[in-house]
Amino acid sequence: MGNRLVILGAGIGGLSVVKELRDSQIPLDDLDVTLVDESFDHFLGFALPWVMRGWRTEESVPIRLAEHAAAEVKTVRATVGGVDPARKTVLLDDGSELEFDALVVALGAKNAPSKVPGLQEALDAGLAVHYYSAAEAGRAHQALADFAGGKLVFLVAAQPYRCPVAPYEGALLAADLLEERGKRASAEIAVYTPEKQPMPSAGPDAGPRLVELLSQNDIAFHPEHAVELVDHSNRTVRFANGQTVAFDLLVFVPPHEPAVALGEPDWIPVDRESMRTEHEGVWAIGDITTVISPSGKPLPKAAIFAKNGGKAVARNILHYFGKAEAQDRLSGLGYCYIDTGSHHSARGKGDFFALPHPGVILDEPSEELHNDKLEEERAWRALWE
Repeated sequence: MGNRLVILGAGIGGLSVVKELRDSQIPLDDLDVTLVDESFDHFLGFALPWVMRGWRTEESVPIRLAEHAAAEVKTVRATVGGVDPARKTVLLDDGSELEFDALVVALGAKNAPSKVPGLQEALDAGLAVHYYSAAEAGRAHQALADFAGGKLVFLVAAQPYRCPVAPYEGALLAADLLEERGKRASAEIAVYTPEKQPMPSAGPDAGPRLVELLSQNDIAFHPEHAVELVDHSNRTVRFANGQTVAFDLLVFVPPHEPAVALGEPDWIPVDRESMRTEHEGVWAIGDITTVISPSGKPLPKAAIFAKNGGKAVARNILHYFGKAEAQDRLSGLGYCYIDTGSHHSARGKGDFFALPHPGVILDEPSEELHNDKLEEERAWRALWE
């Protein structure tokens, strides 16, 4: 067996694999590691709502991989066109191929607003915005800064999506911004989602508490509303249950799709413990995967589980190459910060693999938790910039 490891994606998942290999204290002199990415810029997703709120600029969000931070690996700047697991090759956009003995797919999810009829047209017309990229978060901030009042609708356009708290955090921060500008009283804010409750993968406790936070901030919550059509001409959203809602500004969580497929054009299923795919020598981690918890709920697409996946996969690859005796398992322990306004944050934290259901509790919002969130970004940046 050769020792060629290819990691697709230099985001949180891919870089976590690099970090864990580096921290393993196992000699890696004969391990040939290649890291492939389009730009070698990435960001922590929780920074994007800060841009929407106006606390950060879009230029401040990217984390640019420094040369010294990736000294142990070969970097290839390219777009991945596909993977052939049988031939153990990765096809790049210039037509070249990379061969591997082991592969980690950590390319994440892509925004796909055109998957909902009319949504892209509303975005193009400036009647709808989202905050799932730095540039779009900047446009969302401008739209909210210009919002004079009326119906402000937050919409979850499809499931699954990255960061399960994003629509609720976005609505709370929008309320905070409008309050600061003296426009909150003239704004009617509501969240529409196909989910039965927020954070459904977290179990029965955290979601209802988040609904309480919305209610305390005069934000209406409408569950089980799956969108069928966005009519930008009439500024309405039509749902599968036959209801419609009018909007003056639509802020949406875009539909997502996997950045690359392994066979079927869908999220990559993996073994919950090892993160192995059905293909020999191929692992996948992070937002591109489907992981089903012991209670039958899908694991949320969140940064902590990209990190947890990176830790498990690094050890399992070392075992695969005969460099480590023990393997590792994906941890179900996770957390997610939720900005609630006024530089306060709540935090959902617990065991997503607990039985009979995930055991996640939502802590009360505090300035301390918001500072913890800031520190997490500072610490991650320090590793790579």
